[in-house]
Amino acid sequence: MTPDAMLSALLELAQSLNITVRTMPSGLDGQHAGGSLVRLRGKEIIFLDGYSDTADQVSALASALKGRADLENRFLPPEVREALDKA
Repeated sequence: MTPDAMLSALLELAQSLNITVRTMPSGLDGQHAGGSLVRLRGKEIIFLDGYSDTADQVSALASALKGRADLENRFLPPEVREALDKA
């Protein structure tokens, strides 16, 4: 799976979990490369750094989604499952 396809698959997964994903420049000079997950007013939001390359965004998104109980019994393409396990 290409990095762009993986990013799209993870974005769809986040959306299906009712997690908002926003892309914007972080301005953090390498801290939180790719992005980060925050909880704001009870809602989960993943901020992806628009200046980061696709691989860093995939890594940040996979890390944010990793370990969620609601994904254990859900079918995910093997490449997506592997990305979550490696995150």
